[in-house]
Amino acid sequence: MDINQFKTFQSVATYKNFSKAAEELHLTQPAVTLQIKALEAELGELLFERLGRSLNLTPAGEIFLSYVQQILNLSEQAKQVVHQFSYELGRLTIGAGTTTTIFRLPDILHQYKLNHSKIEIQIRNGTSNIINKLVHENSVDVGLVTTIDPRLNLLTFPVFADQIHLIAPPNFPATININQLEAEPLLLFRFGSGFRLFLEEKFRKYNFRPKISMELESIEAIIRFVQRGLGLAFLPEVAVKDELAKNELKIVTINSWEPMIRHTYLILRRDKYLTWPVKAFLEQLTTRNWD
Repeated sequence: MDINQFKTFQSVATYKNFSKAAEELHLTQPAVTLQIKALEAELGELLFERLGRSLNLTPAGEIFLSYVQQILNLSEQAKQVVHQFSYELGRLTIGAGTTTTIFRLPDILHQYKLNHSKIEIQIRNGTSNIINKLVHENSVDVGLVTTIDPRLNLLTFPVFADQIHLIAPPNFPATININQLEAEPLLLFRFGSGFRLFLEEKFRKYNFRPKISMELESIEAIIRFVQRGLGLAFLPEVAVKDELAKNELKIVTINSWEPMIRHTYLILRRDKYLTWPVKAFLEQLTTRNWD
């Protein structure tokens, strides 16, 4: 086995197509086929199941892929570590949710770039479940999540505590009770999303039955819809601080409803080799109050 075979296998697994993998790798299709057959012969297992025009990983192929991804990621990190000593360069890869990326990372990375201008930064977006997996697979250096997967035994550090408020247009009353709120149209994130699950847990606590008028995936869309009077929404204060400052939106207090706080955590592998770009990011994020 060699690193080129691993790259070929990963490409075929990604595209599920020998021709597309060959095109990406600048190889001929027969060369790709030979590399896959060589891997299968050495492993003594079929890695792909070919059914007509369909190409899928076998169970052995799925397991092998998880290791190949870790090997390729480690190979790339090894190059970066050696490279940084000669050129004072490096790379930082961050996994984060869309809300964190839009409303938290700009200030954080602005400060980071002031001190480390030559660092290349890559950001991968996804749900907390996806980011947990990316960190575990070593596909990203660090992750920022609101939900931690305890099965993965990752290092965790609390970094943000976001206040969640009921947000309304500026002409809405400043206070409301639960019965009144049940009559108001609510804009919520899609069913099954992390933020929706967080809210539903609070709804059950107060036996609150929301009148859902829309489900959306974009926090920015929810903000605009609330501004247009299409409903109320529960949102992190950090996401609407500009609109609140301009009196384009307002916070509504719910009688007998305790303040809601949602925490964001920094996660990384326990055995992670910390390159200096990663060390600098960890130091910046954990030694300063970003709330």
